[in-house]
Amino acid sequence: MQQSNRTGLRAVSIVLAAVPFAFALIRTFQTGDDLRYLWVAIAGLCGAVATVWVAGPDGTSPKAGVVLSAVVFAVATLLGILTAVLLGTNLGPAVVVVGAAFGFCFAAGAALNMLASRRAV
Repeated sequence: MQQSNRTGLRAVSIVLAAVPFAFALIRTFQTGDDLRYLWVAIAGLCGAVATVWVAGPDGTSPKAGVVLSAVVFAVATLLGILTAVLLGTNLGPAVVVVGAAFGFCFAAGAALNMLASRRAV
């Protein structure tokens, strides 16, 4: 893969991982003091980073990328939902949708980052 393609993929992966924080900032500005989305985004990001870190640098197999993305999605979503509940939000469809959306952004970002990191075979 060419260096420009890798750089582009990495840039898109960063943008995807930043989307939950953009929504959190919008929510904070709309409400004036509701930082729950920000804490949910931070928890999801921590889960995604920890998952990628534990998985290690196995960038040779496409199957590994799919599995890693699925695990990042699950961990980031669960940590986001757990954080929201611990902050006093009632568990319901809205919390699950927000957690899953944030988890999806982190999983897609991790997948693109892994694809950008793959060595030429």
